Amino acid sequence: MNNLRTGTDAPAPHCPPLVGHAPAFLRDKLGFLSRCAATYGDVVRLDIGGRTYLVSGPEDVKHVLVSNAANYEKTPRLTGVQGRRFFGDGLVTARGQAHLRQRHMLQPLFHRNALDRLAGIIVGCAGELTAPLKNGDVVDVHQAMLDVTQRITLRSLFGEETESEINRLRDAVTVRRRYQEFLLGSILPFADHIPTPLRSRHLHAEREIATIVLAAVRRRRDAGAAARDLLSMLARATYEDGSSMDDRQILDEVRTFLIAGYETVAEALTWTWYLLARHSSAELAVAAEVCPIPGDRLQQAPHAVSLPWCRMVVAEAMRLYPPTWLFVRVAEQDDVLPTGTRIPAGSKIYLSQWVMHRNPRFFPDPERFDPSRFAEAAIKARPRFTYVPFGAGRRLCIGEEFAWMQATLILASMARRLRLVLDHRLTVVPEPDVTLRPRGGLRMEVALR
Repeated sequence: MNNLRTGTDAPAPHCPPLVGHAPAFLRDKLGFLSRCAATYGDVVRLDIGGRTYLVSGPEDVKHVLVSNAANYEKTPRLTGVQGRRFFGDGLVTARGQAHLRQRHMLQPLFHRNALDRLAGIIVGCAGELTAPLKNGDVVDVHQAMLDVTQRITLRSLFGEETESEINRLRDAVTVRRRYQEFLLGSILPFADHIPTPLRSRHLHAEREIATIVLAAVRRRRDAGAAARDLLSMLARATYEDGSSMDDRQILDEVRTFLIAGYETVAEALTWTWYLLARHSSAELAVAAEVCPIPGDRLQQAPHAVSLPWCRMVVAEAMRLYPPTWLFVRVAEQDDVLPTGTRIPAGSKIYLSQWVMHRNPRFFPDPERFDPSRFAEAAIKARPRFTYVPFGAGRRLCIGEEFAWMQATLILASMARRLRLVLDHRLTVVPEPDVTLRPRGGLRMEVALR
């Protein structure tokens, strides 16, 4: 481990005693972090519920997420007692070797050959969303993207379960997501014990999810290798020693997939439609790429790689409006970052994609929407850890490829049939909650092609 005496402390903005920087951060999270980085550089020392470092330089980010990742764990709020009560003992809450073992076992579910079979579900669900729409309809695009990506996740996991069970799961997952937002947004240490109506609905939703999932697992165990949905693959997955998960372990992983498996894609697509509505040339280029493609060919997942402009548009949307705008690590031991900053044990590390993705050193004119930033040559010209929408290293989102596939195919499927028109008199404000969403939704008008 690096010797703290060899490093230097990071600069820190002035703050009031006792409360530190917390009030300024809570008033304007995105603006506060952006101003700190612009004024004080790639490492800034903050006081937000204790010693905190905002880290945004690519070498330091690589150090925290990859080179010395063993020293930087997720916060106890996720991996501790409260996190385990909500997520169980799945991939999200596992630490150290247990996390690596679980990730290695789950990885085959997200290999390309496994994901290819899900392309038809993605295109089909996107078609169900657009089929009833008419010229002039006004839709909340944010809610529509949540609905379609949630349905894709449910159908990918549960395949041919009845529509009634899918709808019961959808309602339960929605309640669970709202409760997660309450827990992660609360400053109270025992928020999950407060007897509120939301907590009561959450407990009912948890029982509903467990009942449906465990019954579905038993059916798949009885069916053997016949079913090919993700739940069947979970039931058949084995560790290196040949052992497999019991039903409760599978339930824990499904509970994670049901939350993390759709919201990031929904936010990415919401901001994609917003940006396309404001940049007609980019929207016309999407239409030119997707309209000549027969609809049945979109269901062939390998064809998604032939949609480079769609992927570049989504990538640029996630640069400007990253669905995961901040994630936190905690230093287990004293350390020194590659750029020389001392990190005492117990310090929190804030890694903000909102800040990193708008660094003018790596993204000139960073407020400008420019999908060509993600052409192959442009990507190669930038340092690797300047753009991390799904994280990096051993905690890289295991479903990253599935997310890219969903976002690209949903955009392509919808754009073949329509465009979405924004009332430019409206002010759209990004709200940094668990994910980055437009405050109050995003209402847009449908224009059929």
